[in-house]
Amino acid sequence: MTKEETKILEKETFDKFLNTHIGKAWNSEYKIESSNHSDSPDFLCKTNDNKTIGLEITQFFIEHKNLPYSRSLTRIGNNICKLAKKEFNLDISIIIDKYDKRIWSAKWADHIDYAYNPGFEKIPNEKIFKIALEKILNENIENIKRSGLVKKWFQVNDEYYQASICSVFRSQITGKYDCHVNNTGAIIYNPFSELQKCIDNKNDKIKKYGKNLDKLFLLIFVPNYNVGNYCEFTTDIFEHRFISDYDSVFLYCDNKKTAFKLNLNHL
Repeated sequence: MTKEETKILEKETFDKFLNTHIGKAWNSEYKIESSNHSDSPDFLCKTNDNKTIGLEITQFFIEHKNLPYSRSLTRIGNNICKLAKKEFNLDISIIIDKYDKRIWSAKWADHIDYAYNPGFEKIPNEKIFKIALEKILNENIENIKRSGLVKKWFQVNDEYYQASICSVFRSQITGKYDCHVNNTGAIIYNPFSELQKCIDNKNDKIKKYGKNLDKLFLLIFVPNYNVGNYCEFTTDIFEHRFISDYDSVFLYCDNKKTAFKLNLNHL
């Protein structure tokens, strides 16, 4: 992800947070009048009593065996979306599916494996995959412009994939013209220790950023399932205490469009 793309994502995350009940309460409590992008921390906000408060933003991904597959194919698909805009001045969305041979297998073991290990983890040859996807775009660009939708199967080594390219609708998940990879995985509930590690990785920023600020906050963005982030937080999160010296730590879950204020024990 480029620096510009990171900045766009940070701004989108901040806006999403401010649209939640928790975000609105935070904004109201500190009477924030303006906010500006910064590098240290990510946002600097001015209050109506002329105080400066900072907001650092980070992403939380749970380690999952299917995550690299989803990330890899999403990245390739997003590059094809950018190529369509650059070469043909056309906004497109892409949905990528993989044919699962286990569904139609005559072997009971394959059906058991499908039930207990849903989704895909083996990343195809990225170079071949990109070339195949780009070929579909180039060979069907007029059909995409005319009808708005093209679906094509293609092969990478011994696996089969389907690309659905649409120029009419944005992604229903992200609201953008981008790529979505259909994959799944077993949900990991309340990964509190992993979340604490995420906070720990940002705790060193407190001394670096906080000395010139009146308040410093941390906002953790939990991406949706569509990028292979198979985790879920339940109401148990309200009983757990995390360790940090940020004035407050917030968690925004994109799948539910909801924010939580974490309970803290200070260092």
